[in-house]
Amino acid sequence: MTVFEKFADSKSGPSLAIPVALLAIGFLAAIGFQTAQLLRDRGNLANVYAGQQKAVEQTLRLRNSVDAFAGETATLAQQGDGPAKQVVETLRSQNITIRPPATAPANPPAR
Repeated sequence: MTVFEKFADSKSGPSLAIPVALLAIGFLAAIGFQTAQLLRDRGNLANVYAGQQKAVEQTLRLRNSVDAFAGETATLAQQGDGPAKQVVETLRSQNITIRPPATAPANPPAR
């Protein structure tokens, strides 16, 4: 008699219902635990993202003000201001290029 034949005969062999039920319960418990962990991680990531929003907004404001300042300096350098030219040349020697702000066209194209 083989092992398969022993378990195939339900009258003489042990029942597989209990081990299969325990396996199913264990599987469902593992899935439930993983789901709870993922939901908790998602909430934590949302909190971190929300916490960074203020810093990102401040950084963008700082970037815009620095760009405006650099643009004004470049404009002064183009107009012949000595110290502004020196600043532009110093920045250029450090591979930093600043340009004057672009001017808006006087007559925007009609749509």
